[in-house]
Amino acid sequence: MTLRLITAPAVEPVTVAEVMAWSRIDTSSQEPAPGGVTPVLGAGAGNVDNGAHRYRVTFVTVDGETQAGTISAAVTVIDKTVNGKVELTAIPLGGAVVTARKLYRTAAGGSAYLLLATLGDNTTTAYTDTIADSALGAGAPAVNTTTDPMLGMLIKAARKVAENITGRGFITQTWERVLDKFPVNELEIGMLPIQSITSLKYYDSAGDLQTLSTADYVLDADTLPGWVLPAYGVSWPTTFDMAQAVITRFVAGYGSTGLTVPAEIRMWISVQVAAAYNAPEGMMSSSGAFVPRPLPFIDGLLDAYRLRWI
Repeated sequence: MTLRLITAPAVEPVTVAEVMAWSRIDTSSQEPAPGGVTPVLGAGAGNVDNGAHRYRVTFVTVDGETQAGTISAAVTVIDKTVNGKVELTAIPLGGAVVTARKLYRTAAGGSAYLLLATLGDNTTTAYTDTIADSALGAGAPAVNTTTDPMLGMLIKAARKVAENITGRGFITQTWERVLDKFPVNELEIGMLPIQSITSLKYYDSAGDLQTLSTADYVLDADTLPGWVLPAYGVSWPTTFDMAQAVITRFVAGYGSTGLTVPAEIRMWISVQVAAAYNAPEGMMSSSGAFVPRPLPFIDGLLDAYRLRWI
C-alpha cells in the first residue's frame, strides 16, 4: 500500500508575517530598506517633466519588497528640451537574497513616489531617467514584505511534520492511495479530512486500465481514517495480478487558505518555527531534517487531530 502526493498545497497554513507576529520575531530578519541614490541633471533633450524631482529605491526578494528607502536630493529640470534627462548613480546594492531593485520618483513638484523602473538584477548601479510623469507607475510600498528565507523553509518543514504526526492534509492537496488489489470490503484512505474522490481506477483481469463508475462506490469521509466502500449490491471488480493495480485519487485538506486550518495546528506550527529559528542547533539533524524540540504543552495541541484506531 502506497500513499503518494500528486499536487502539493498552494499555500501554507500560516504566513511568514503571522509567524513573525505570533512568535515575536523582530524585523531584523527582513531585508533592510536601501539608502539613497545620487541624481544629477543630464545633458540633452528628454521626457522628464520640468520641475523638481526626488528618488527612492526598494529591494526585491523572492518573498517581497522592502519599503522605499532614503529620499534623494532634489534635481530640477528647467527645460526638458535641453536637459530632460536625469542620471542616477550610486544605486544601492542589496544582500545575497535581493533579486531586483525598483526605482521610484516623484512627479514634478510632487510628494508621492511612483514606480519609474525595475532593475532586474543586484549589480547595476547607474540608470538614465528619461520618463515623463504621465508614464510613472504604482506608488512605492510603505511596508516591508521581505523575510529571511529560512522562515519560509521552516514553515513548510513544520507543516509536513505536523501532517505526518496527525495523518492529515491541512491545505487542499491531491493524493493517490495505491494498492495491489481491491480489499475484501472497504478501501482505506488513511488521510483526513477527505474532500472528495477524484477517480478510482484499476487494471482489469485483461491488464487494461479502467475507471470505476462513481455509482459503484461511496465515500465515508467521517469515519477514521476515511474509507471508500462498494455501493449497495456492488462488489469490487477482479484486478490483474500486478503491483499497484488499484489507484484511488482523492483531494484532502481543510480548505485552500490557512484560516480554514484549526487554530491549534496553526499555533503548533508557529511555535515550532519560532523555536527552530531561534535555536537552529537544537532543531536540525545532521542530515538537515527538521526535528521538533520536545514541547509537551505545544505538542498536546495536535492530540485531538491525530488519527487513532480503536
